[in-house]
Amino acid sequence: MLYRYKIANWNVERPQAGTLKTSLALNKIAEIHADLIVLTETSDAMELSGEYPNSLKSKAYERTPEEQWVTIWSKWKLLEEIKTFDPFRTVCGIFNTPFGDTIVFGTIIPYHMAGVSGERYGNLGYLLWEYHEKDLVKQGENWKKLLEERKLPLMVIGDFNQSRGTNRGYGTRNVRDLLTGILKDLDMTCVTEGDFSGRHLTEDPKTGRIRNNIDHICISNSLLKRMKDYRASAWDHFSGDGRYMSDHNGVYIDFDI
Repeated sequence: MLYRYKIANWNVERPQAGTLKTSLALNKIAEIHADLIVLTETSDAMELSGEYPNSLKSKAYERTPEEQWVTIWSKWKLLEEIKTFDPFRTVCGIFNTPFGDTIVFGTIIPYHMAGVSGERYGNLGYLLWEYHEKDLVKQGENWKKLLEERKLPLMVIGDFNQSRGTNRGYGTRNVRDLLTGILKDLDMTCVTEGDFSGRHLTEDPKTGRIRNNIDHICISNSLLKRMKDYRASAWDHFSGDGRYMSDHNGVYIDFDI
């Protein structure tokens, strides 16, 4: 079946200009050829404005002014940027898509060590996964407010830092259950849940392991029900000849309406 539209998502692991790794990632993005793609842990080195004239970038930290934690790149017209609860790790806007105005919320949910140690979040005295849980509650409140105030379908796309649809992989039962409950309350579905290994993701040639996907696309059921058919898929974090493009695999959904 030929699908008409494609939404993609990829953590590109802080790319630097002029490197082979960045070049490979840019080539892969061109190959994926999505209508809208959310990049996380990205930077000015990922310049896509020629193909994607509409973009939204999260606010950069002083220590890394050339980096953005989240950028939304879109071929569809950006109608409005919407302020979020955290302008550094999230970004949001309304896009005029062929299937109607849609809210797109790009995000990074903190990883298990956030607030425990490390410079990116600081040493806040948190326990493992505590920041993730606290942040997920705030994000859910933000998503709910958007849905109530804007009355439009919502897509939440980004690095969720948890495997979904399985109790194996990265994350705990508590954080998975928390997100499951939030999505249920908001009448949304995570379309990238489940195991992509074998069919879509293959063994890393250096480690011999297959990644557990932690990057997701969640969509309002009101929009999902309008899709005649959709297919969720993923691509490896390394090229066909085994060279790394990132430390994360990418995901996408293609569909027709």
